[in-house]
Order: sequence, then structure tokens, then C-alpha cells
Amino acid sequence: MRSYSRCKIHNPLFRIKSIITYFLFISLVNLANSQQDYKGIIVDKKTNQPIPFVNIGIVDKGIGTVSNEDGLFHLELDRGLFSAEEVLQFSALGYTTINKLVSDLEFRYNEYPRILMEPKVELLNEVVVTNVGLYESEESIGYENGGHQFYGYWKDNIALGGELGTRIRIRKGLRRLNEFTFEVVGNTADSVLIRINFYKTDGKSSLPGTNLNESGKNILHTIKYPGLYKVDLRPFDLFVKDDFIASLELLRVYGNSKIGLILAAANNKFTDSYKKYASQDTWQLLSDAAMAYRLQSTGYFKKPIKNLETGRKRKQIHPLFQDMYLMGI
Repeated sequence: MRSYSRCKIHNPLFRIKSIITYFLFISLVNLANSQQDYKGIIVDKKTNQPIPFVNIGIVDKGIGTVSNEDGLFHLELDRGLFSAEEVLQFSALGYTTINKLVSDLEFRYNEYPRILMEPKVELLNEVVVTNVGLYESEESIGYENGGHQFYGYWKDNIALGGELGTRIRIRKGLRRLNEFTFEVVGNTADSVLIRINFYKTDGKSSLPGTNLNESGKNILHTIKYPGLYKVDLRPFDLFVKDDFIASLELLRVYGNSKIGLILAAANNKFTDSYKKYASQDTWQLLSDAAMAYRLQSTGYFKKPIKNLETGRKRKQIHPLFQDMYLMGI
């Protein structure tokens, strides 16, 4: 009867495979530990209702996102890449901005911590149209594509909260913004949700600064097919006195395809454009370039303004409106 003795297998190839497997496992564990999902739900401190489309991001670092329709958000962070002084910022129309140190963030895996935002209490500045016999002028401002092959685009490396804006140069004086028009040349996603923002040029080096929309309401629009898109601005009471910046911001991409949105630009080298890749990112200057953003506006002037198309003077404001208060500038 044969007897069998146990023996160890000394196979170098087997040992190499084991070592590789071990280090792959350690690498995956380290990656999981470094890339953490910071998440939460943002709610109104007074009403306890969720706040949609809040901008969330590491200030000036190109890492950010936007809360969804239910106030929920996810943001992949590696805290080892940031110093203790780096700030995660939350901002939304009508709310006081929140700043949190990255080192103080709490990561919870089985729940969405509540983040409370305080509604702003602001005194709106009043712009008075006095009874000196002002004239109103319906004017088209901004830039058109004119059939030229100039484009701006968003592709898959842009994050939620990324924006593309253009400085709209105008004649100084009070005017109301009535309608905004932009053109979509192509879209690879099922649909895209955008926010339309208007900024003063009071940021550093005349970059986009204060948001002109003081209505507390987001100007939202859904893009699906190529074509011209017109957005009614009258419900938002937007008034300007000087040059301003019009911008489109990415809020949501629907469907399984990555973002691939192509927008018409203008053949205009007498203004500038601006871009940023994510919420709370730094604005970057695009000199001598313009997106094809066009607006219909009503200007208010002390002297009659000739209609550039017909040569006729614009009508004088009806006495009923000569003492009106225009809110929101």
C-alpha cells in the first residue's frame, strides 16, 4: 500500500501572482480611503424645504457640483490633496453663503446630513424713473452668429456648475432686460438643464461678480434639440445701467450620454468672454471673443432715441409710469 506525503509547492510564478494580487488589493483600499463621497441634503433653515441647484465646490479649485431638484448632492473629495485652510463653499440665490473648512467636513456613508441655509434679508435698491419726460426705447443688444462658423462648447470634462459667459456692451443708462436668446448647434445628451445668470462686471479685473438676479428665482431652461432658444426674462425684474455679463450654467445632464453641447458664438472681437469648469471655480478670461447671446431690452432715456431701422423717435413714457419704482438693481 502506497503512502503519500504532503509537500509544499515552490512555484515562483505562483508567488509573483500572489504578491501582485496583494498590492492591487492594498491600492484599491488606499483609493477607497482617499476618494470619499461627501454628500448631504441642503434645506431652508426656516421652511425646512429642500433647496435645489445650490452651487457647492472647493473655492478656486475646479472641484464642484450642484444640488439636484431635491436638494441632494454628492461630491468626490480627496482631503489629502487640500490644505487645512481650503474652503468648501455653498451658495444659492436668495441665501447666505456657507463656508466650511475641508478639514472639518464629516463623511457619513449611510445617510445624507442636513445642511441648513439661511434666507437672505436684503433691502432692494430702488431705481426711480422720475417725471422729467423720459423716453423708452425697445432695443436689441448683444451678439449674433451671422452664419459664421464660430462655436463655444461644453464637453465631458466640464462639471456641474460650469459656466460660459460673455460681456454685453451697452450704452450707459437704465434698461430692463426682457428676453434672452441663444442658439444650440448640437447636443449629444438626451437633454440638458441650464441656468441663465447675469452678473455685474465688479469682480476682480472686471470678471463676473455680483449676480444681478435678486428675484430669488432661478432662470431655468431645458435644452433638447438644436435651434434658437428664447427665454422670457420679464418675471425676474432684471435692470442694468452699464455693461454686464450674460452666462449659461450647466445644472443637470439627462440620459446616459456624456455632455456634448455646442453653442453658437459670434464674430466679434470687441468684447470678452469668460468660463469656469465647476461650481465655485475661478473665472478664466477669453479675450476678444463673444458667444451669440442676444437680448431684447427696454431703455429709459431723457432724450428721444431714434429707431435705427426706421429713423423714427421712440415713444415717450406714459405719465402713469413717470414716477414708477423699478426694483432689483
